[in-house]
Amino acid sequence: MPELPEVENYMKYIDSTALHQQIVAMDCRDDRLLKKPESDFNEHLLHQEFKETHRLGKYLFLKTTGKKILVIHFGMTGRPNYYKSEEDRPKFGHLQLTFKNGFHFAFENKRKFGWWDLADSITDFKTSHKLSDDARDLSLEDFKNSLNGRKTDIKKIIMDQSVAAGVGNWMADEILYQSKIHPQKKVANMTEHDIESVFEAMKKVIEVAIEKDAHYRDFPEHFLMHFRKEDETCFHTEAQIKKIKVGGRTTYFSPEWQKL
Repeated sequence: MPELPEVENYMKYIDSTALHQQIVAMDCRDDRLLKKPESDFNEHLLHQEFKETHRLGKYLFLKTTGKKILVIHFGMTGRPNYYKSEEDRPKFGHLQLTFKNGFHFAFENKRKFGWWDLADSITDFKTSHKLSDDARDLSLEDFKNSLNGRKTDIKKIIMDQSVAAGVGNWMADEILYQSKIHPQKKVANMTEHDIESVFEAMKKVIEVAIEKDAHYRDFPEHFLMHFRKEDETCFHTEAQIKKIKVGGRTTYFSPEWQKL
């Protein structure tokens, strides 16, 4: 699933391709991917331009020259695609915008878990969806405050978008591996040092992933992503990586490195 680093790259891609061009047509092959009626999108997108992008966690906001902001959530397999010819429309480009210059912008969405919405403001959307500040911008103080009174597993907590917007499954595993914290450690049992270690690891993982354009093969060799598979070998201990479920999500960790 696209997480913070992947969506950051999608934002850069859109910035370099689809901004400042008049939208002249929209084609929707599956209106289940729209959170509002298709007529609303036609009303607020046609004859407008995308003037600016903003990312908050896993959500991408495309500000328009009109009154509304296009909100994109990429789901499991979503991604943007900009191309010249209609013949190049991707197979799973279920939503497509056409610009006055003849180019097209498609939302590829093979498994159809992604969607488009319209918002009045980013602030309102953030509030209504109970999102924290973006994990890349989150302060240590706010992170600590979000953990106050929590009693469940730390992995489940850092994947909560009201705690650290943008952190998903693979990032949570990586953050906890880098901080040597067991994914099932209860927040109530964590020391201040533990919490600060998780926070610092989160910032490190985010910046490395963005710097490497979320190409996992280019991550440092001690990153879990290179051996995030059951029975693979831990970089630090040479013990086997284990797989469990935490909060309903498949979780990989090194029991010798991340002791409970």
